[in-house]
Amino acid sequence: MNPEQLKAYKKEKSRIFNAKMRDLRLKEKAKNQTDTIDKQDNTIDNQTDTIDKQDNTINQQDDHQYDKLSLEDLLVKIEENHSSKIDELLNNVDELLDTKLDELFNRLDIIESIIETKLETKLETKLETNPRLPQFKPILFA
Repeated sequence: MNPEQLKAYKKEKSRIFNAKMRDLRLKEKAKNQTDTIDKQDNTIDNQTDTIDKQDNTINQQDDHQYDKLSLEDLLVKIEENHSSKIDELLNNVDELLDTKLDELFNRLDIIESIIETKLETKLETKLETNPRLPQFKPILFA
C-alpha cells in the first residue's frame, strides 16, 4: 500500500470507529434515561404501596374501633357526623346567599343611579326645549 492509500484507509477506519462510538454513547444515554424513568416509576409505586398500606391500617383501626362500640354509641357518632356536615352545609349556603344578596344590592344601586341620571337629563332637556313649563327660580327671603 502506498502512503496515500494508507492515509485513506486509516481515515476510513477512524470514521467508522468514531461512528460506532457515537452510536454506543447514544445507546448508553438512552439506557440511562430509561433506567432513571424506571427508578422513578418504582419509587412512585413504592410510595403508592406505602400509602395504600397506611390506608388499610387506618381502615382496620376504624373497623376495630367501631367493633367495640355499642349500637347506641354508633348512632350517636353517626348523628354527630351528620349534624356537623349539616352545619357546614348551612354555613356554606349562608355565605353564598350573603354574597349573592350583596351582588344584587350593588347591581340595584347601579341601576338606581343610572335611572336617576337618565331622568335628570330627560327633565333638563324637557325644561330647555319646552318654554311653557314653569321655570323654577330660587326665591331669596330678606
